[in-house]
Amino acid sequence: MREWEWKGSRWWKFDFHAHTPASEDYGKGGDQETLKKHKPRDWLLDYMCAGIDCVAITDHNSGAWVDLIKDELARLESDRPEGFRPIYVFPGVEISVNGGIHLLAIFDCDKKTSDIESLLAKVEFDGKKGSGNGVTRLSLIKVVEKVTSAGAIAIPAHVDKEKGLFEVLKRGKTLEQVLDCKSVFALELVDPDYKKPGTYADKNPRWTEVLGSDSHHPPGSSEEKHPGSHFTWVKMGTPGIEGLRLALLDGPLSVIRSDENKDNPNEHAQRVLESMEVSQARYLGRSESFTIEFNPWLNSIIGGRGTGKSTIVEFLRMALRRERELPEDLEKEFEKYQKVYTDRKEGGLLTQDVAIRAVYRKDYSRFRIQWDHAGNLEPIEEEIEGEWKRAEGDIRQRFPARIYSQKQIFNLAKRPLALLGVVDEAPEVDRRFRAAKWRQAESKFLSLRAKARETEAGLSEKTRLQGELEDIKRKQDIFEQAGYADVLQNFQKLSRQQRSVETWEESWADVAEWLRQVADEMVPDPLEDKTLDMDLEADAELQGHAVTVCKSLGELCKEVKSLASQADKVLAEWRKNRDESSWKQGVVSAEQDYQKLKENLAKEGETDPAGYGELVQCRQFIEKKLEELEESKKHVGELEKQSELQLEKMLEIRRELTKSREDFLNGILGENQYVRIKVVPYGATDTVEAEFRRLLQREGSGFERDIGSPTGGGLLGKLYGGDWNSDEIEKNLGEIKKDVRNIASGKYDLRKLADRRFAAHVSQLPPEAIDRIDVWFPEDSLDVQYNATGEGENFLSIQEGSPGQRTAALLAFLLSYGDEPLILDQPEDDLDNLLIYDLIVTQLRNMKRSRQIIVVTHNANIVVNGDAELVVALAPHSGETKKECNGSLQEKKVRETICEIMEGGSKAFEDRYRRIALEEDHV
Repeated sequence: MREWEWKGSRWWKFDFHAHTPASEDYGKGGDQETLKKHKPRDWLLDYMCAGIDCVAITDHNSGAWVDLIKDELARLESDRPEGFRPIYVFPGVEISVNGGIHLLAIFDCDKKTSDIESLLAKVEFDGKKGSGNGVTRLSLIKVVEKVTSAGAIAIPAHVDKEKGLFEVLKRGKTLEQVLDCKSVFALELVDPDYKKPGTYADKNPRWTEVLGSDSHHPPGSSEEKHPGSHFTWVKMGTPGIEGLRLALLDGPLSVIRSDENKDNPNEHAQRVLESMEVSQARYLGRSESFTIEFNPWLNSIIGGRGTGKSTIVEFLRMALRRERELPEDLEKEFEKYQKVYTDRKEGGLLTQDVAIRAVYRKDYSRFRIQWDHAGNLEPIEEEIEGEWKRAEGDIRQRFPARIYSQKQIFNLAKRPLALLGVVDEAPEVDRRFRAAKWRQAESKFLSLRAKARETEAGLSEKTRLQGELEDIKRKQDIFEQAGYADVLQNFQKLSRQQRSVETWEESWADVAEWLRQVADEMVPDPLEDKTLDMDLEADAELQGHAVTVCKSLGELCKEVKSLASQADKVLAEWRKNRDESSWKQGVVSAEQDYQKLKENLAKEGETDPAGYGELVQCRQFIEKKLEELEESKKHVGELEKQSELQLEKMLEIRRELTKSREDFLNGILGENQYVRIKVVPYGATDTVEAEFRRLLQREGSGFERDIGSPTGGGLLGKLYGGDWNSDEIEKNLGEIKKDVRNIASGKYDLRKLADRRFAAHVSQLPPEAIDRIDVWFPEDSLDVQYNATGEGENFLSIQEGSPGQRTAALLAFLLSYGDEPLILDQPEDDLDNLLIYDLIVTQLRNMKRSRQIIVVTHNANIVVNGDAELVVALAPHSGETKKECNGSLQEKKVRETICEIMEGGSKAFEDRYRRIALEEDHV
């Protein structure tokens, strides 16, 4: 709260009942004499250190310390010692009224001791100042009248305790008179569980309950009541008697007792807009920059027609880069906000020098988001140590906000898929993350299918190679039948063995070289980081550890090189043993016999002696190739299995998306009386045919009877047949995809087709196009229903509703979730007052605690009964939009402006503050 002094209302810690040493019983107890010497400075610092924002000085029948406290506060504000924090002091007095009842009278901050003394004289107090024993000559009702006429607020003190209204007057005519008194609208109740008199329940005056410390002791004493022990949160703009009076009239919306809520009501969303600034637009910021500073809760921008309210919204849309969220039919209307005008007849709202800036508070940091027509401004800047520094990132992603005009909302009501896009942006759905998972799985699926096709294409050689092998075998038989079979067989056997031995040796013969390479790479360069300061003990220590690492790795390097030398010896020994082995002698002998065989064949002229060697080589090559093809065949099967697993994974991701949408909508709308949104799995029937045609590369028209539609025949006619549930649709979709594959491969019964040219078209599609059909799933749809009365189960389809009812249903949804800033432009258009109050006002009150809302409106109910913390009224002056006023509802100027320019403004205030002539009676 202190870090950001936002405009408009906030919650202030208010102690309505505090005593100073001017009260005789201050410090009562064994150490009273010492405590009575407490100084005004110490007294103020007690309340400052306790975090109190506003304190009412309410001594017994005395205002003696009022001026002392106010003078000391001025000195503290100048000196600002340790423990100082701003505090508002409300002069007041606790009056002992005829009959023994205590009454608090609280004045505005500018009043003095003399004002308190004057009031005591008017109520004819007859007793010792500072003592609670004397009483007024006037009755309680008369005293209340005098307090009110003096401009103060009368609050019966500790009504449930000794000398309290309810304890002294449990029943009777006097209590009835007090309860009927319009000048009393608040009471101090110590025990929230106290049972009030039956007369109070019968009269039901709805007095606002407040709590004060009634402190007579400084902190640290054994007393339960001390500064900060009991207080009331009061919502006001700048604290003053006017704001306080309205807050007390307002009741629970503006007053919270400290024993009702231990949390700080000033907590707000972590992502809020702090301000926006426009310079050199056509009607904004021409003579000087136009700036609006926002409140973290509900901000209302009001003004007559043509005052630039919607321009504020659309300029924020531009700064926050949310233009793409507009539907196509609203893009034309938006053009004027982006257009530079060149003469007065043109409709553009920009100049060449326009600049728009928005300050966005996020996670305790401040960012400035900028937009200008020339593109010269840095898009994002972060405040670092009081200076704006360039920052990176995507504005839409880093600084989320939702901006909706009434026309946008109505457009969403007509287009379920557009609304689905809004749902998908919710963190609970996280479509971005799921889309990334989907793309990864899809890419892997397509890659696996492509590899399978590539591998399968090579298998077509198998038949040709098998035929060639049979021919070679027949030719070899001629040689073997010549009586030399044993020599040939022995040579073939040992040749194969020799190749196997050579292959085995090749697999490990370079171990020594590999070890030397590892050894060369394992020792790093010395650590010579220029950031290290060797004069610093910690840096020097780190450098020492690094040297130790290098030494250790150097020793390991030597050991690895030693292993390499040992590997050389192993290789040399193996080759020596191999060459001296009887097996090697057999290989040499077989080769010699084979050579002799070829010589003998040549002598006999049976055939070309070189031919047999070529046959042997060809046979070996073909047999090896066939073995590789057999392995490839197994690999194709494995690739197919893997691709099927990816397909199942994608189906699961798709199901998870639908489930997350359902869970999100059920979570935020489960208790909503006005709108119900159900997810219809795969239900986007309006887009199915267009998507399917795009995948078949037959967009537009053609083959209507074979492609079909979700509501007709053809392939797509099967999709939604039977029970409409996700399992049935997935089954039907699988059948459609199978039919497409069969048509593409020529396995489909063409008699089932209306036009055989469709089969020719599909068969000519690239294989990847068929794969992409396998990963296609129709989008979900939304069934939006509304209840016009908000009662019972009378929900109807939104398509049956009036424009106002459609807008109301969508508004109910948009206001139901999220913590990013929400900006609405005239959401009340087309809504009747009942819907505005029951729907918008109620939800604005509930949602603004968790998110910032900025609403442009013409409806006083939204502003007043929606409890706007900041009201900005716009008006044209000399061709420019200016702020007419800018503040909280407690400010008279703001209320007067609302009543002047907003229809029903006076009535809204009457309803809000429960009094008919509000200004005359109370303000």
